[in-house]
Amino acid sequence: MKKRVFCLMAMMMVLGTVMAQRLIPINRYGSDWKTESVSTKNKPNGYIYRLREEVRRPDLPKVPETEGLMLIISEPIDIGWLGLFRLPLAADDYKFVAVIYDHELKPLHVLNLCDITNNSYCEVQDIRWDADNHNLLFNMACPSYADMINGKGSKLYCYSVGDNRLVWETDYLVSNDIFILNDKYVFCSYGFTSEKKFLFMLDKLTGKVYSKLPMVYKVEYMELQEKNGKEMLYVVDYNDNLYTFAISGQPAAKTSSGVQQPKAFTVVYATSDDGFLNVRAGASTKSKVLTKLYGQMHGLGSGVLLEKGNTWSKISVDGVTGWVYNKYLGSQDWYDGKGKTVLIANHDNMPIYGENYVGEGDDPVFTTVKKGTIIADQYDEHNDYYVLKTGHDYLFIKKNDVRIEKR
Repeated sequence: MKKRVFCLMAMMMVLGTVMAQRLIPINRYGSDWKTESVSTKNKPNGYIYRLREEVRRPDLPKVPETEGLMLIISEPIDIGWLGLFRLPLAADDYKFVAVIYDHELKPLHVLNLCDITNNSYCEVQDIRWDADNHNLLFNMACPSYADMINGKGSKLYCYSVGDNRLVWETDYLVSNDIFILNDKYVFCSYGFTSEKKFLFMLDKLTGKVYSKLPMVYKVEYMELQEKNGKEMLYVVDYNDNLYTFAISGQPAAKTSSGVQQPKAFTVVYATSDDGFLNVRAGASTKSKVLTKLYGQMHGLGSGVLLEKGNTWSKISVDGVTGWVYNKYLGSQDWYDGKGKTVLIANHDNMPIYGENYVGEGDDPVFTTVKKGTIIADQYDEHNDYYVLKTGHDYLFIKKNDVRIEKR
């Protein structure tokens, strides 16, 4: 009897967790949607109704696999550049090759997407680089009605360039046209004229479907925006209707009084005997080593905690995001809740400067944080910047980049 009760409780907990992570419809707007300040940043050519095209660097060097192909996307990523090459639009068949370059434009990875997916009858309609895990996400979408290819199209794929393997793939009819992602989820959709249309929210690490919502018209554009400290999904459909969705399952930290507060800035460092930790592309010892996290230097860690897990944690160090093993990971919270006032980041990608900072450009940026992050509650004031006081070495932030709140 006890075993049955325990299993039932476990099932309820799992179901509760799954149900908590979903899209919640908030509002729908008609012709007035432009007043909501939806940009076209996720389709930089400026046309919401077109497939994404973004050639920000036309001089990406070709490799033998891309001869005869046209460059359709070239955009900066954390390790260099992403290039997507394809046969011309007028060609009778398809070929898509993605190339990952370093900052000096040296090709690091050359990926024939048709070979990876065993699919040469669908087209790549969107492709995104996941800097958190160094995965490449792309779809192979139906060029027309799904029944023309027996419904075997419009999958979304996640490929690990470090491990040279498919991490996951969705079912058919999940993604055509645009998709976007944040630190936890992928947002995509499927729809074509008279076919059924859906909006999806997937787990970025596994491809698991958390939400599948019916849509009246095909989704043409998606964008994430922060509203009152919470991330919202904005969706524009084929008939120019705008929808807004809340993203549940991402609660902010709470105080003992139950009031939601921003995430605190935490510095990390290695505590292993050899003085470093491998930073890997995924939460596994089999994942590729991207860089190393070293021990404290003058009392200050060199990395920043992004997400704490039970066994592995996601961190950022020297501009590289990856996973480290918790057993040998030390951390410093720059906010312990005891200060009378706190410094909070005023905008996204707010820079925090290193020990020798005395003015803009004088020292490399130690790290950047998101808007709303609590930076510290122990600090000194000097001219146009604040000095953070945890540890032996100091960090600096410009006054104009933060706001002060009382606690």
